[in-house]
Amino acid sequence: MAAPVRSRSTDRPGRGGGQALVELALVMPLLVGIILVLFQFGILFVAYLGLVHETRDIGRFVAVHPDTVDGAPSGSNPPCQSPPSGSLWWQVCNDLPVEVNPLKVIDPTPLVSPACATLSGGHCTSRTTGAELHLQMRYDASSIIFLPTTFRFGPWLNVAIPTQLPPYDYYVMVEPH
Repeated sequence: MAAPVRSRSTDRPGRGGGQALVELALVMPLLVGIILVLFQFGILFVAYLGLVHETRDIGRFVAVHPDTVDGAPSGSNPPCQSPPSGSLWWQVCNDLPVEVNPLKVIDPTPLVSPACATLSGGHCTSRTTGAELHLQMRYDASSIIFLPTTFRFGPWLNVAIPTQLPPYDYYVMVEPH
């Protein structure tokens, strides 16, 4: 029986290593780009979940404590810089998850409908038992985006990442008090 014949090109060690290096150099930027985009969307998703969590917490707080003045800040101050003590804004600013920057909660949120600007006899007349409350919060995510917000792939494809998370709406009924 004859010994198998080997090709000379496979006998030499180290041949073909340059080809693998070139292939890696071609594919690596694509892989790094995909990983960065996944991290970016993961960070945006965590911030949106924090916003959803906060909106639901505020909704439950307003449902149980309907006689809370909204206390929305006015003027050019950031919402959580100096909220009125005991107001709904004060509750929002003190209860925000760590993923959500309180200075990036977009004014005038949380939008609570019906609003309660003042109390009449210690009660909010527009928030009666069984009344439906609508809450909406918006968040400016521009501070947590580390990738460019617009991409252009040739003349036919433009991609834009929004810098504001979509608003989250929450409906709840006022409980008896």
